[in-house]
Amino acid sequence: MKILICITHGNIGGATNSVFWLAKGLKERGIKVKVGFGEGEYLKEKLEKEKIDFVNFKWLKRTHNPLSNLFFIFEIKNFLDKEKFDVCHFNSTNALFGAIGAKFSKSKPKTIFTFHGLSILDPNYKKDWHLKFIYWLVFKFLLFFVDIPVFVSKNNLEIAKKLKLVKKGRVIYNGIPEPEFLEREIARKFFEEKTKIDLKDKFLIGSIGRLDYQKNYEFLIKIFPEILKIRKNAILIIVGEGQERKKLEKLIEEKNLKEKIFLIGEIKDASKYLKAFDLFVLPSRYEGLSITLIEALFAKIPILASDVGGNKEIVGENCVFKSEKEFLEKLKDYRLPKTEKKIFSLKNMIEGYLKIYQSL
Repeated sequence: MKILICITHGNIGGATNSVFWLAKGLKERGIKVKVGFGEGEYLKEKLEKEKIDFVNFKWLKRTHNPLSNLFFIFEIKNFLDKEKFDVCHFNSTNALFGAIGAKFSKSKPKTIFTFHGLSILDPNYKKDWHLKFIYWLVFKFLLFFVDIPVFVSKNNLEIAKKLKLVKKGRVIYNGIPEPEFLEREIARKFFEEKTKIDLKDKFLIGSIGRLDYQKNYEFLIKIFPEILKIRKNAILIIVGEGQERKKLEKLIEEKNLKEKIFLIGEIKDASKYLKAFDLFVLPSRYEGLSITLIEALFAKIPILASDVGGNKEIVGENCVFKSEKEFLEKLKDYRLPKTEKKIFSLKNMIEGYLKIYQSL
């Protein structure tokens, strides 16, 4: 069996890591695998280190340009005419256009598409309904070329059914390798160096994620004055980078919270510092199944996450919130998630996909 796994870009992110871990796990099980993507040194370096074959597609880009997507369809068709695969597994919206090329290639491989979230189609994504309808039409058309759609959470599958995007689909939870965490004091020392403040007696709230619309960090900044009424010694550290940095910095300044909230940028292997946090918060507007949230579960630290996507499936009812009021109430009595972490093991994810590949 020979598998081609495609993702739009190889930049750092949850879906990128999932693709890498899946490819690595398949190779270790004796499956021939190749990874296809556009730009991105992060994934390239990881694949080269593990000696996993890969191919860069010139026209595979994160774009709304129909010409780029059309050129990618022909590019992957020509590639598949020359190199035969049994299964093509696509992992992001622009990569999904490749399913057309796959079905029109000489070898006509079976196709799988994994929804790593519903993005614009998610009910919590506030966009003009005209744009949502266009996206729905595009997905509906592209899914015609997909043999099996896969979702990373039960929540996402149920929403997709309600939207009549799919009639049925499989659910395979994202899995992660057992993380290596730094001890609490060492991790806190790292953040002390980053923030230039003494964290000894501080209640450290932390989050890891992109500074963008989806991750909704403005929620935490706006309610932080209320958080301070409950936890007077609270400090918020957000690890990550993104297009909303300036907007968030302005909000922090307007609320006079520059000594309380720190945007410390992107950090390599950020999850190893999770034990520094007294509470991990993920306030996303929408999610598929958050890798960072799974890592926080593995770190055995208290968690509060918005009740969207698969968050509840990761941390359980007691660790999710639906509103500002509920968040503040649960902040008074935060808890450790009780979910069995083995559900989100890398072994389970790899074996789940392998069963699908072998069934085609």
